[in-house]
Amino acid sequence: MKRYRTPAAKPGEVKIVYGKADRYDAPDLCAVWGGQGADKCDARMVMTAMTEKRRGYSLTKMAAEERPSLVEELEARGYDITTLKFSIQRKPTPNESSPHHG
Repeated sequence: MKRYRTPAAKPGEVKIVYGKADRYDAPDLCAVWGGQGADKCDARMVMTAMTEKRRGYSLTKMAAEERPSLVEELEARGYDITTLKFSIQRKPTPNESSPHHG
């Protein structure tokens, strides 16, 4: 049996991984954020892009139709979602950048 950890993010990072939100939860995709500009709404935006069904236009039906989420599409193509790892780091702001040496 695989042991899933509770994921953690670095400062300024949003991370989506398969794990446990806490020790009492069943394993699932988890969104975590590390502060310093990376926050809950950023994590939710990324999680929504991966897990929500998409709407697209069908030329044959001449109407909008519901399409599978990115995660559902990957699973249907034979990918193991328990290995999914996504991480993105915020760009440093001018105030955070390292001082110039010269």
